[in-house]
Amino acid sequence: MPPTPLLSRTAERLPVGAAIHAVFFIESSVLAQWIPRIPEIKDALGLGDAQLGLALLCMPIGTLLGLTVAGRAIERLGLGGSCRLFMPLWALLFIGPGLAPSFAALCAALAVAGVAIAMIETAMNTEAARQESHHGIRLMSRCHGFWSLGSMVGVLGAGAVAQAGVTMQAHVLIALPLLALLGWLAARLLPAQADLAGAAAVPPVGTVACDDDGATFRWPTRALLPLCAMPLGLMMIEGMFIDWSAVFVRDVLAGSALSIAIVYAAFSCVMAITRLGGDRLATRFGDVSLVRASALCGIAGTMLFALAPSTAIAFVGAALAGAGVAVVFPLAVSAAARRTDRAPADNVAALNMVSFSAFLFAPPLIGFLSEAFTLRIAILALVPGAVLSLWLSRELAVGAPTSAPEPQVRTRRHHESV
Repeated sequence: MPPTPLLSRTAERLPVGAAIHAVFFIESSVLAQWIPRIPEIKDALGLGDAQLGLALLCMPIGTLLGLTVAGRAIERLGLGGSCRLFMPLWALLFIGPGLAPSFAALCAALAVAGVAIAMIETAMNTEAARQESHHGIRLMSRCHGFWSLGSMVGVLGAGAVAQAGVTMQAHVLIALPLLALLGWLAARLLPAQADLAGAAAVPPVGTVACDDDGATFRWPTRALLPLCAMPLGLMMIEGMFIDWSAVFVRDVLAGSALSIAIVYAAFSCVMAITRLGGDRLATRFGDVSLVRASALCGIAGTMLFALAPSTAIAFVGAALAGAGVAVVFPLAVSAAARRTDRAPADNVAALNMVSFSAFLFAPPLIGFLSEAFTLRIAILALVPGAVLSLWLSRELAVGAPTSAPEPQVRTRRHHESV
């Protein structure tokens, strides 16, 4: 269904990126409702670290399944239509993990939610890349900055609700339908041109999505694979903070639900600030140099967090790690969309398939390692992956624009509305 005339006029008056910023903000706020509640779910279902890790493995499995058809689904619905459908669907489906009465039900609910997040992640990242190309401005890092802001606001709210003694069931049944409504309204404000995938700037989604045999998804090409692998290590650190920082702060550091929220909020807040300024930093220092500095911050912050003797030190480590993981994935998405071997949505979906799945595979891996060793050692085991991100940072230079982007940034005022 196309936007109403009122919504269309509202979208025309919005600054560039405002509606997609809101979609990113709300999408992460949904996931944030789960973070302070993970220890509670773990206790309620009587799960050990390995069992919790196995349950968390179901979400990346669902994501993998969703990413295999994401390109074709978005081709049929359009970018705006995909965001309008999958944004509220993601919020409503994530009620399931909060209400799961058993280990099997938790696994099933996380798998189904994983399919939904694959769809909305691909749609909103491709729309952000389309707007970057259409308006000639850097936008991706700011979009992910709003994702981090949504995560920070969501986790602080969820932590306060948990600290107040509100039950998990009441929490998800009130918060997630409200977020679904807000997400739908935000997606409705996306410009109508998004459904055309910016014909002059970005080829229509799916124009080369299928091989001759009719496959609905194309795996990363050999040339794209190193770029897909580049964010893996730092995204695994981000996944660890989402799903295991709460357990670490409570079980290892004996922190409260509010302490859990504050430590994760430090991670999200610094990540958001870095991402909001990431486009300017990338313009000034270059994508490769920025990712190398990020990887060093990620390594230092993860080690400090894993070895922290108190919540205060964990707070500092989380903040440093937040700066480290902030801009790597947004820069990789923009780099994938710039590659000219096939349609941008196919490259973005392929990047998501590899790197985002690793971001989700990290939590179950940590669970198994924690059961075998300790949670501190399991977190430290992520450091070599960050070193891999440092080594592969040169992949961002492939296909990068040869001209400096400053003139495009200076002319941004000419594109204040879409």
